[in-house]
Amino acid sequence: MDMSFPSGTVILSNSMAHADQGLASSLVNTAVNYSIALGLGIAGTIERQVGSERDPLTGYRGAWYFGIGLDGLGLAIALYFSFRAWQQRRRT
Repeated sequence: MDMSFPSGTVILSNSMAHADQGLASSLVNTAVNYSIALGLGIAGTIERQVGSERDPLTGYRGAWYFGIGLDGLGLAIALYFSFRAWQQRRRT
């Protein structure tokens, strides 16, 4: 969250008109907060369903693996869009 909000705000506000930059910042803030809430809700459900009172560490590991999977998905999406932008710059 510490990096996604400022970087998303800068990227989106640079591509918007000056009058709409506040709207762009609000859109980024809403998307970041929804994604955090959704990710924590799913991770909490995984932790609750996988873990037990005897061994809560398995639930924590399940939620951790879910977080690692989301990190990998985010990395794949970022690499995809970076590659597309690189190809477009190379064509011009």
